[in-house]
Amino acid sequence: MSQIPPPPPGQPAPMSGAGAAASNKRMYTILSYVLGWLGGLIFLFVGKDDPDVKWNASQSLIIFGGLSIVIVILSFIPVVGWIAEFILFVIGFIFWVYFLVQALQGTGQRIPAPMIGTTIAPYVDQLANAVK
Repeated sequence: MSQIPPPPPGQPAPMSGAGAAASNKRMYTILSYVLGWLGGLIFLFVGKDDPDVKWNASQSLIIFGGLSIVIVILSFIPVVGWIAEFILFVIGFIFWVYFLVQALQGTGQRIPAPMIGTTIAPYVDQLANAVK
């Protein structure tokens, strides 16, 4: 008769089964976006068993990685490049906040990017399917 003892007072009960899997999926989705492109790269491989986590990590890597590359290139262009760099930084920040809010409210499902989601979807799918 092996039973799990109840948790000590003030501590949550241990999760098992579908609840734990959904919790991990949600946490991985949140972390895919919190760390920007680096989180996308990490969770593309950590969450490779869940297609939704891979998809969100791929999208994070493509959006924030692409923005980072363009911002670095623009930083070498005086004045006009710096203004464009600032604008892209603000756009990236807005995307970051949007994805975090959606991930915190969701259950780990796919979060399509507003306005550019349909354009980058084939590339996100291709990158997510490339990781086995």
